Amino acid sequence: MSKINRNAPCPCGSGLKFKKCCLKQEVAEQPRPLMESLRKAEEELFHILFKQAQQQLGPVGITEAWQSFCQHTDAPLDPQTQPEANTCFLSWLLLHWNPGSSEQPEESIASRYRRRMDHRLPILQRRFLDEACNQPFSFFVVTDIKQGVSVTLQDLFWPRTLEVYEQKASTLLSRGNILYTQVLPLDNVAIFLGCAPFAIPDAYQIRLMEVRDAIEKNLGSINRDTLFSMEARLRACYFEIRNEMQKMDEEQAEAQTTAEEEQPSASDSGERLIFRLNCSVREAFEALRTLSWKLEEDELPPATRLDEQGQPSYMALPWLEKGNRKPSKTENPELGQIIIDGNQLTIEVVDVEQKDAMLRKIIRRMGKLATLQE
Repeated sequence: MSKINRNAPCPCGSGLKFKKCCLKQEVAEQPRPLMESLRKAEEELFHILFKQAQQQLGPVGITEAWQSFCQHTDAPLDPQTQPEANTCFLSWLLLHWNPGSSEQPEESIASRYRRRMDHRLPILQRRFLDEACNQPFSFFVVTDIKQGVSVTLQDLFWPRTLEVYEQKASTLLSRGNILYTQVLPLDNVAIFLGCAPFAIPDAYQIRLMEVRDAIEKNLGSINRDTLFSMEARLRACYFEIRNEMQKMDEEQAEAQTTAEEEQPSASDSGERLIFRLNCSVREAFEALRTLSWKLEEDELPPATRLDEQGQPSYMALPWLEKGNRKPSKTENPELGQIIIDGNQLTIEVVDVEQKDAMLRKIIRRMGKLATLQE
């Protein structure tokens, strides 16, 4: 039986789209109890293990571990500027960091705690620690997504495919994204452990394949032990790519700021439509997303900000004429900018003559979800 498209009419005959009808039931039937138990075990164990890290290593020892992790002696341990500090570094520190010498490595904090507590730990916590300490970091490419449920990952270095149950990630990631992370598989469920905060574009896959080929040439086929022995090299790859991405973002932001300063925008001339929203930012975006033809079905606008719960709080996207997927400088296909900010929707109008037509389209799509203010 072929896979039903999310936007196709539901086969049950309700008249609704599949994603609004029976797909929700399929999602609800996914195995969640073990995933929730694993997340609870992770929270409890990491809380205990981090306290032990503070006692055993102290601030100086944790800073040394951080500098070893990012391979930079001047890197500040600041979660505001270094978001890895509270994500992949924390998992690596507790599960894998061996502060001893290479000749006499010490146990990791998690291994020592597991050995000392032994059968006094609940069975699930024992299994969690045994498996987590044996899972190396690697690069995974997203091959499939079940919205609101899971993502399917293919390890780029070690041949394995895993379905990871992560509701938040399944709404933010796109197929082809590459993640630097650990994955904890247990029974029929897998979850992320210490996923790096930046999703890597698929254009970098060629570079990672070159790294994989070099490792195989020197060490033979890659397995779990190979990944552990090469963890510093893979981590260096991640930081190299991450720094390149940040530099490109800064250059693009600077270029965009310069262009905006040189050309007056629609908002400068006061031509705009402002609505008060009676829905979430995500709901408004779903109602308007097809007005921006550059976006694929599962893609979010680049100018998206998330709140503490991982939900969009701000989105900005161009309103494009139908068929114009690639804007050019000579032919500006943008009718305006759509800005969704909290409970306000702003349409910045490029062509004043289009203003009434744009107003009618917004009212048809949003209905009672938006009230015209200005």
